[in-house]
Amino acid sequence: MSRRFTRLREDFTCRVCGLDVRGDGYTNHCPRCLCSRHLDRSPGDRAETCGGVMRPVAVEFRAQDTVLTHACERCGTRRRCRTSPADDGDALLAVAAAVADAVTRTGPREPREPREARRARGENG
Repeated sequence: MSRRFTRLREDFTCRVCGLDVRGDGYTNHCPRCLCSRHLDRSPGDRAETCGGVMRPVAVEFRAQDTVLTHACERCGTRRRCRTSPADDGDALLAVAAAVADAVTRTGPREPREPREARRARGENG
């Protein structure tokens, strides 16, 4: 399986909020509600058969860009992607606030062991 990015210009209608989205070849989520569909194994390959709704579950505001983490409602897969200038700023802040609220209620998560160590033991991750 190739991990090489495949750019596809695709328009789509968001399955969550119904917005008609004009894709630019890098668009992977709805700019209004930030939801996506689980279609790729590697970015742009359309090789995933799950097709579940990917909901935003975390947002990282970094110096050069902002990164969303999506989780698939159907299979649980998590993926990270950069946001777009077209993304709704209030929606991004709402995701960040929801994460902060969850951490306040439950406490911070324990840090995960590095992926390489988990894979060496035969665990996915």
